Amino acid sequence: MGKVSDYFDDYSAYMEIDQLKVENGYPSDLANHQCIHLFYCSTCHSEELKQIQE
Repeated sequence: MGKVSDYFDDYSAYMEIDQLKVENGYPSDLANHQCIHLFYCSTCHSEELKQIQE
């Protein structure tokens, strides 16, 4: 479903990615060059956050 930071508010999709990483609650993603993405399973209707290497 995309980057979890895109769901923060109406303007987050337009903000600088590195700035959002500082504020997203995942302290190591900026230093580790990772992006937190939201995944959704349409079979069991569950959501999961995964760290994706940039």
